[in-house]
Amino acid sequence: MSAFNAEQAAEFALKALQLQLTGSFSRTHDLALLAGAVSAPPRIVKPASLLSQVYVAARYPDVGGPRISRLRAEAYLDSARRIVRWVRRQLP
Repeated sequence: MSAFNAEQAAEFALKALQLQLTGSFSRTHDLALLAGAVSAPPRIVKPASLLSQVYVAARYPDVGGPRISRLRAEAYLDSARRIVRWVRRQLP
C-alpha cells in the first residue's frame, strides 16, 4: 500500500505543477511523461520512471510486475519525497 501511495503522491504533485503551468493536466499514470511535460530535470525524471512501474504492480498484484519488498517500498517512498519536494519548490 505504501508503494501505491508513494506513486500517487508523486503523480498528483506533478499533475498539480502541470495544472499550474498550463491550466490542464495529462490523463496518464506515466510519471516520466508527466515529469517531461513540466520540464523536470533528469534528477527528477529518473525517480519518476522508477515510480511509473509501481502503479500497476501495487494496484493489481495478480497481474505481475516486480514484487514489492520492504526495500523497494522504501526506495519508492524516497523517490516520491524527492519529486514532491522538487514540485513544491517550483510552485509559487
